Amino acid sequence: MKPNKALMVFCLCGFFDLSFSQDKVLTDIRDLSPEEIKIGGFRLAAEQEITIKAIGFRGTRKKEMMFSNSWILDSETRDVVWDMYDADSAKKGRQLLEYNESLMLPAGAYEVYYSTYPDFDYHYDRGWDRYFGKFFNDIFDGENVDDLRRDFRGDLREFGIQVQGIGKRLSEAEVTELHQQWGQKAIIAMSGLSDDEYLRRGFSLERPVELEIYAVGEARNEGTFDYGWIVNTATRESVWKMTYRNSDYAGGNQKNRKVHETISLPAGKYVAFFVTDDSHSFQKWNAAPPYDPVFWGMTIKLKEPSMKQYVKTYDYEVAPEKNVIIKLTRLRDGEFRTHGFTLKRPMDLRIYAMGEGREGNMFDYGWIVDAKSSKKIWKMDYYDTEHAGGDDKNRLIDEVRRFEKGSYIVYFITDDSHSYWDWNSAPPHDQERWGITIYGESEDFDPNDVSDYAARADRDLLAQIVRVGNDDQERERFTLDRDAEVRIYAIGEGVDGNMYDYGWIEDADSRRVVWEMTYRITRHAGGADKNRFCDEIVTLKKGEYIVYFESDGSHSFGEWNSAPPDDPVNWGISVFLVKDK
Repeated sequence: MKPNKALMVFCLCGFFDLSFSQDKVLTDIRDLSPEEIKIGGFRLAAEQEITIKAIGFRGTRKKEMMFSNSWILDSETRDVVWDMYDADSAKKGRQLLEYNESLMLPAGAYEVYYSTYPDFDYHYDRGWDRYFGKFFNDIFDGENVDDLRRDFRGDLREFGIQVQGIGKRLSEAEVTELHQQWGQKAIIAMSGLSDDEYLRRGFSLERPVELEIYAVGEARNEGTFDYGWIVNTATRESVWKMTYRNSDYAGGNQKNRKVHETISLPAGKYVAFFVTDDSHSFQKWNAAPPYDPVFWGMTIKLKEPSMKQYVKTYDYEVAPEKNVIIKLTRLRDGEFRTHGFTLKRPMDLRIYAMGEGREGNMFDYGWIVDAKSSKKIWKMDYYDTEHAGGDDKNRLIDEVRRFEKGSYIVYFITDDSHSYWDWNSAPPHDQERWGITIYGESEDFDPNDVSDYAARADRDLLAQIVRVGNDDQERERFTLDRDAEVRIYAIGEGVDGNMYDYGWIEDADSRRVVWEMTYRITRHAGGADKNRFCDEIVTLKKGEYIVYFESDGSHSFGEWNSAPPDDPVNWGISVFLVKDK
């Protein structure tokens, strides 16, 4: 937990307008300022009735427009036992409500909060006075805004809460100790988090256990922004995730969400993650905070403390450098990078890719194709990604896939904005890995089982013209010593029945065209609709042949004017000998 005295002020003394006998005052919070939270605390030795007196702001339309609230938490369960929003009140003045209630509480420790944050999103750079001029206009139709704002500043001095009862008033250190004690019972504690954090903590279970997860974060129906998840490190499967749907309202602004549930996990190794975006956190709220602001983040406890002997924590690392097979990282704006590799045996590979995406679409992303068939076998899909920290458009995928023996080509492409060292919004936390990295996953991974892939080393390759740029025409010859079947794989540009980047094959002696890439025989090659490919087998007579590929003045390898195909490095034509079965 990170204490933040700029936001959390413990108010332990002073005299409140609604006078109590001071020897019975358990908490006294007052002298509040805009955008502030104050906390007090008390402990009850036995069940008893307490009395609460409070003054807060009275909105004229709906309580969601209120910007003062007070509540009491049970320090052990973290449950709200009293909330000003739901309390009985009486009108005290033009903008004020007065609360007088009695409440029966069991023995235990309690925390009292008072917040003067608005219960709706706003921006600090507008300034309190500038923003609330509009605010008062919105909620008080036809009234003098300057007078209301001036009245509010005066009313703010009356805001506060007192709790009376027979018990112990807790000092600042004692309230802080309550938080520390609660966190010390956890196997994983990531709380009091600020903006732009990306935390990960590893833990292993020697036996199946039940875990109690308590997480407080930020989410709306359209997405999650500050949240946690747990991954099985062996399978890279996400075994638990905090989402809007599986979370509950956490108090304050509607985007504050919490999860407090128990899950069962089998024996194994796991890593817990929590990520925050660039606004609204324990560091600086941009709307009303949750009921439990100190525990913004995630805490994981054992349901049965006796199981602690079967749990160990460890420092989690993405993967050992010795296991790296492909590393296309630190990509800048407008980059296209590719590299191939060959596996000498089947193995599990871990794909760690970070790029830019929003609303279901990826803009900086990677994919993998089978070098032999040229078929795409993996792509960085938005809906498989997690938030990578910073701006929500920073996306991360971290998964394990089974790859068979063979050769593969890895690609990564970036658009013209938001990339390594040129971020146009908050960057991800693992900036160095912007791009794609592929690792050998198993503990017995042997680097000798992997080699670089070279297309020209393919014994079946007869001719190849690839990575063709704009305004280019290239040719290459090959010879058949017998009649044979050949596989022709070509990728080019075509629109409305016409081809603009395309290939053909001529008989070297007669100059007769024996094969041509027409629009009719092509299919969509991924990316923009105009990316077309064909992959077919034809029979050629014994003899010598010339392979051609021609491109026009736009949209070609490295100079794409729209989304590239799935297999951009093979933009052009390749001819392979089909071996006898």
